[in-house]
Amino acid sequence: MNELMLTTHSLKKIDAEVAKYPPERKQSAVMMALIIAQDEKGWLSTEVMDYVAKYLGMPSVAVYEVATF
Repeated sequence: MNELMLTTHSLKKIDAEVAKYPPERKQSAVMMALIIAQDEKGWLSTEVMDYVAKYLGMPSVAVYEVATF
């Protein structure tokens, strides 16, 4: 991730959510990560969802499924 799509503040909030889960289950924080991203950006573009997916180490399609549920 060369360019920060989200602010350091938002990434720290996401990290705090990720820390609530065992390392192998960090994807469980995807819903809160999307909420944090949406709070910052105002909406969820595919670029932001792709960024969240990469940040959490999960497929983009899995993030899209959560975001559109």
